[in-house]
Amino acid sequence: MDTKVRVARAEYFFWLATLLAAFLLLRGESVEDTAPFSFKAESFASAEASGAYSAFENLALEAKAVSVYDATFGRTLYAREQDTVLPLASLTKIMTAITALSLVPETTLIPIESVFLSPEGDSGLKTGDKWVLRDLLQFTLIESSNDGAFAIGSAIGSIAAGTDDYAKGRAFFLLGMNEIAKSLGLKHMHFNNETGLDMDDSVSGGYGTAKEMARLMMHALKAHPNIFKETRWSEFLVSSEGSDRTARNTNKSIGQFPLLIASKTGYTDLAGGNLVVAFDAGFGRPILIVVLGSTLEGRFTDAEKLSWAAIRNLAR
Repeated sequence: MDTKVRVARAEYFFWLATLLAAFLLLRGESVEDTAPFSFKAESFASAEASGAYSAFENLALEAKAVSVYDATFGRTLYAREQDTVLPLASLTKIMTAITALSLVPETTLIPIESVFLSPEGDSGLKTGDKWVLRDLLQFTLIESSNDGAFAIGSAIGSIAAGTDDYAKGRAFFLLGMNEIAKSLGLKHMHFNNETGLDMDDSVSGGYGTAKEMARLMMHALKAHPNIFKETRWSEFLVSSEGSDRTARNTNKSIGQFPLLIASKTGYTDLAGGNLVVAFDAGFGRPILIVVLGSTLEGRFTDAEKLSWAAIRNLAR
């Protein structure tokens, strides 16, 4: 059972995207017609030389680093300190999901053990619950469940490593997270845990750059769209064995983004406010926005400003 509850979005978002797509077609730009999960080569070429940055001038942003990436044409529309390495907080859970799906089938059954419920935060998981990995991943991403991420890392790592020792399994899983980052060419990305929680007052659970985070989200949407697309809903009802559970999205600004494809929030003391969103700027024109080092509320307003600037930029 997996009932989704849509967020009501303002109708003008749809019409703006429709008009933009028509405008781009009249200009002769090829807009891919294969749904918003098709992307061009990951060149991450900058559009600065062509003057594409003008729509982003004088934006008042709270973030330390941002990246706005046009996935269809393989270019960065705007960047500010996008190569600066910063704490990722719960954006780390994107890699947690990718790693789990690289190790076992999404139908793998995960029993919830009491040892999995030790991380900070309580999302309602209970000892004795049994979850299908697919459902637990969706719940974990939407709710940003630290217990869910810890359970996934421990249980899936143990299965993949062939051990009953959850500590060894978790270590195997973390090694896999960092190996995948390396294989994707994300040389500044590193993970110390699967939740993104701060390890202590000076060490974060994960590190990376805004540019790398855009690339990771793009990979997630290409490789596992059925998992990550569920993060566009405000609520998501799933069934673990024996009970229904509702995940409520930690992205409280879902309704402010035009034609949202996916999103993930993050916040810790070291990281500040982080957010990655992917939205369709007009019939198969996915744009990825990454905000790192903002504030609890500023991450949402920063991303909203950048999304509208991207739309204005594409309409030039």
